[in-house]
Amino acid sequence: MAAVTHTGTWTEADLADLPDDGLRRELLEGALIVNPPPSGRHQLLTGDLVHRLRAAAGGDLAVVEGLGVRVPGGTVLIPDIVVGDRQAVIEAGSGILDPGDVALVVEVVSPSSHSMDRLTKPTLYAAAGIPAYWRVELEEGPAVHVYRLDAEAYVPSGVARPAEPLAVVVPFAMSVEVDKPE
Repeated sequence: MAAVTHTGTWTEADLADLPDDGLRRELLEGALIVNPPPSGRHQLLTGDLVHRLRAAAGGDLAVVEGLGVRVPGGTVLIPDIVVGDRQAVIEAGSGILDPGDVALVVEVVSPSSHSMDRLTKPTLYAAAGIPAYWRVELEEGPAVHVYRLDAEAYVPSGVARPAEPLAVVVPFAMSVEVDKPE
């Protein structure tokens, strides 16, 4: 892996110039955060959720993985799953969406992302006005913790666990179901 030399605050343009090498790179208030690729279990669960979300989403929405979301303060986050305006997703040449084009973000908590996924990211997504946030905890069976935006903060809507589906209406009506990995 080649070393990257950079001084000062990172920008969205700097982020776009980095190589596509499988690492997830995010900006947090102008600081570069680099994460390793997700585990196999993480990817299997994400793939299953993408499939279920696509089946429930309307034609005006797209469900994608690996797309960035621009939030205030020089921050670009990459949720595990983004549900966004289909046309905005198609036109996102930079791979980054404005938060007004995002209906739901899903983060799967990994060993390297506990604080970011539980504290930092939900606060930033809520401040950006994203209507729904789901946090998937792998060690809980797994469990999908569902939140909806109320004013400027997320409030819990419930938890889906294996054999315990959860009905949601934001960003669209569906039953959130999660299977225990074999």
